[in-house]
Amino acid sequence: MKHKNIILTAFACFLLVQWYGIYFMLYNHPGPLGLNDSASYIQQIDFFREFPLSSPSLAPSNINKILHPYIFGLLASLMGISATSMFHLNFYIGIFLMGLTITSLVKKIDSSALFTVIALLLFAFHEGKGSYHGFFWVVPSFYAIMLFLLTARAVFYSKHHYIYGLPLLALLLVTHSTGIYLGSLIVVAILLHETLFKRNLPGIKKLVAFLLAVGVIFIGSEYLYQQHILPASFTSSFNSYRKVEFQNLMPATALNDILETIGRHDFSKYFYGLYTPLVVYGLYWIWKEKKYPLLSLFMAALIGQILISPLSNYTYRFFYPLEILTWIVIAYGLSKLLQPREWSTAGITAKTSRWALVVLSSLFLYNTIHQKAAHNFYFKFYNPLFLEAKAFTDYLDNNQDKKLAMYVKFPGVYKGLQQSGMDFAYHFNPSGKTIARDPESWLVIGENLRLYEANNGGFRALLPKDGALHIKTPALLPGRYRIELIDTELPGTDGISISADGVTLSDWQEDSYAVRFPEKDMYPPIMPPWYWFPDTAWPLHNRPMRKTDIVRESRKHSIDFTLHEPTASLMLRNSGETRYLAGMIQLTNLDTGLAQVIDFYWGDETTLKEGISLVYGDKELPLLWTDPNGAPGRAYLFQIKKAFKDAKAFTYYGKSGVL
Repeated sequence: MKHKNIILTAFACFLLVQWYGIYFMLYNHPGPLGLNDSASYIQQIDFFREFPLSSPSLAPSNINKILHPYIFGLLASLMGISATSMFHLNFYIGIFLMGLTITSLVKKIDSSALFTVIALLLFAFHEGKGSYHGFFWVVPSFYAIMLFLLTARAVFYSKHHYIYGLPLLALLLVTHSTGIYLGSLIVVAILLHETLFKRNLPGIKKLVAFLLAVGVIFIGSEYLYQQHILPASFTSSFNSYRKVEFQNLMPATALNDILETIGRHDFSKYFYGLYTPLVVYGLYWIWKEKKYPLLSLFMAALIGQILISPLSNYTYRFFYPLEILTWIVIAYGLSKLLQPREWSTAGITAKTSRWALVVLSSLFLYNTIHQKAAHNFYFKFYNPLFLEAKAFTDYLDNNQDKKLAMYVKFPGVYKGLQQSGMDFAYHFNPSGKTIARDPESWLVIGENLRLYEANNGGFRALLPKDGALHIKTPALLPGRYRIELIDTELPGTDGISISADGVTLSDWQEDSYAVRFPEKDMYPPIMPPWYWFPDTAWPLHNRPMRKTDIVRESRKHSIDFTLHEPTASLMLRNSGETRYLAGMIQLTNLDTGLAQVIDFYWGDETTLKEGISLVYGDKELPLLWTDPNGAPGRAYLFQIKKAFKDAKAFTYYGKSGVL
């Protein structure tokens, strides 16, 4: 009972640390977590939320990634929540299931409570990296690793190998595109275990059974794909991963690829670097205690990582299982290292060596905690989408009679919002010509992402050649003023001038401008110690966890001028090439400090419709927008209807010829 309580406490610590990391990243996070990658997962979940009984042939997912979106789409439908909310809830669910999986597996490897506790405490801080994912990113690859561990448990530690192992293997294959690779590791591990360690040739029948299962699923999926019942096959995944045909593999190139793989820090730190003594010590005890199933799995993963290097463009996606198994090996070694009886019988030399391993294992844990916290900070501010989601979905609901043209970077994010699902006629990136044929039937959604990344494109405000922007200010009293063009993406100010009080000025001053992430209210009120002092580098680490709040470096152009007479007319003129503006125009009264801002990114629609207009020739027009570098094309102009920060609703105005 005492050991059970200790294990339950360790399991609770695992959940507390991992769940808090999720909570920390999601706390006031703008938009879905991991926007560039999460959009596709959200879109797939949303499909099955809307159509839980749909044919897989209609699903926006390959057969080897179908399980995750189907289960969580069905859950979202049953719970009545959006696909985005379900995607985030999936993180908590996945971590809980992984905790159960690790506990179940390590208890089968060795009944020692100390081993289970150490494994859970280490994995509480497992984070991973973007190149191969990890516990921070609970997506199909995460569940594939979980099913890989469960399949290994069924194969090596259950009396019912086939009853449990074969269904788990089937689930593994339809969870992620690395499923075939992970299934192959199971097969190789069986081969090593039965021949190299147990010398049990009849045990090969287990290997044959699992090979047949893989073959049946593979061939079956290919047949269903050919019959257009499935949208894609395992072969299509192989083609996306494949670097070169096996028969065309050059020995010299293959050797270089292998050397590049084993030269990466993620690999070297375990196998010929700082943590190698911990790995070797764990392997020594695994060999000594005849934990051959774990040793077979570890060897299969190590061999697989090396051999896959010349064959795939994404070598380090396959590092995930190797790191998980390496951590289990380290945990087993530490459980032996920390046993009191091993110390009581040790001599001076042995105790010195053990103390060195204790220090090294403490450093391993210290660096692991730092990696988790630092990556949580990085991912918390990674690729945000500032969207007033409730106002956005309400606006769509009030315009259900319209066809919806979406000119957005990640359509899946919008489809994953509550009440904006498949009942709406979505059209992604239709041509401007299509909109122009029947403009009254269309509602246009465009983006201009302020803090996503540099040069992200999207809709911009038009400032044509020989045109002007009329900044509609209250009556400006005599005094000193400054006008600033901030982060507008202007390549320069040639031809750009400001006219006020009958005077035209063009002597712009250019300065650097850092676009910063607004961090106010971004942190939870209570944080564990490893999240404290993010701006200060930890001992033994060169950089702070929160390296900078700067999203990108931009430019600011400004002119100071003096008004001698009251005026309400301020014009930003362009006599050069046509310009497309993002950013802000800010007019500041230097005497009072009061400022008026026209924000092309996050300004409200009232300001963008009534506070500024386009003047061209003798016509004053509304502020016009277009995407100069993408669909619908700069020849087609739009005016704003509603602003939702990074996204805006537009209606069609006309072709550029209307000017």
